[in-house]
Amino acid sequence: MPVDKLTIPLPDDWHLHLRDDALLAAVLPATVRDFGRAIVMPNLKPPVTTAAAAAAYRDRIRALLPQTTIVLLTANVQAASKARAEALGVHFLAKPITEAVVRQALSLWEAGHG
Repeated sequence: MPVDKLTIPLPDDWHLHLRDDALLAAVLPATVRDFGRAIVMPNLKPPVTTAAAAAAYRDRIRALLPQTTIVLLTANVQAASKARAEALGVHFLAKPITEAVVRQALSLWEAGHG
């Protein structure tokens, strides 16, 4: 039987660049309104490359949206920093976005991690 209709209740945003402070507060609520999930790429200076920076950024996002599962996509994260971040409940995924990265993000979301 042919499908003539596809309903996507809330799509995923697989390439969400978030900033900080006022821009974070302005963009995040609109994203939540229009998307069910997002892979966040923090556009910060300095970049988020350590566990401490990732946890602090996660906390700033959760201050606006307390129930948010957070998955950060970034480059140049050393394995030790990634392990420390995961111990704090922050998950880094490596660029570029590939099918494997999306599957990893989906498994984190489904497990309620982040």
